[in-house]
Amino acid sequence: MSVLGESLPCLKLEALRDRDRRSIFDGAGTHASRNVQYDQLTTMLRQEERDSYRCCDYLQNYPSGFDDDALSQGEKSINEACRTSIAEWMYRVVDHFRVDREVVAIALSYIDRVLSANHCADRRAFKLISSASLHLAMKVHFPNKWKDIGKLIPDLSQGDFAIGDLVGMEMEIVKSLTWLLNPATARCISVHMLSLLEMEIPASVLNKVASAAIFFVELSVCDYSFVTMKKSAISIASLLNATERDIDVHLRIKKALNEIGCRIDWYEISFARERLWALHKQTCLASSRRSSTSFSMPDIPKTEDFPSPRSSHHFPGM
Repeated sequence: MSVLGESLPCLKLEALRDRDRRSIFDGAGTHASRNVQYDQLTTMLRQEERDSYRCCDYLQNYPSGFDDDALSQGEKSINEACRTSIAEWMYRVVDHFRVDREVVAIALSYIDRVLSANHCADRRAFKLISSASLHLAMKVHFPNKWKDIGKLIPDLSQGDFAIGDLVGMEMEIVKSLTWLLNPATARCISVHMLSLLEMEIPASVLNKVASAAIFFVELSVCDYSFVTMKKSAISIASLLNATERDIDVHLRIKKALNEIGCRIDWYEISFARERLWALHKQTCLASSRRSSTSFSMPDIPKTEDFPSPRSSHHFPGM
């Protein structure tokens, strides 16, 4: 599958500045910590093999014929543009409140797994599912922040739902996920893979690689094309892209992958790498045209506003 001949979503995501990212590696790695990291990594790789953590291409179940202008946003069927818009909104919210961006990947995992098993009635319901997923992810993983953001979500929804709606949907999400609220994210896998090289590569180099790889991962979170892909594949593709110009680190990562023994579909990795590079280029080109800093919940756009990644339109300049 060629990526270069496909259209891309109009991502409006920016990489965090180095000063806004905390250092992950401090050069104090030990053999003992390496063993712990290895065990944690293999556990995450096993987790993604479980059916409970897999997602299907759920949007194929939604017709594209509901984009009639006569229908309200709430009545229209969801599409890839809806998911992209919500993901970007979540990143703006967590950046504003200085919460770790990892929570967005976790919330999107909830959304994708819930919609892989349930039908979403309309776009209003999708906004409620998305808000409740962010609220739940904050509550579970960043409890010191969730009250501040949670009480604002109804206001951010521009009056579409109240706090009671949010709590009710949160309970439905928990039941649908059967309380599996700790998914292994591509970012977490990437960091653990890099940690295996902590004794071989200077911490300053590892932090630079991690920063670049994490931004590639964040781009994948916004793009529906990666929903059905294993998080380990996204992680590997992000790491290889981040080290493309550093041959030594690039080769060390490939060697570490062999040592880990994870099953790798290099065709899938190749697809992921090309698409991530294309998304990265498109994002950089769009960065100079951004002017809005609002993080109010977006009006879910029409399909034509964000072309499908599977459409035949060509990406400008590619």
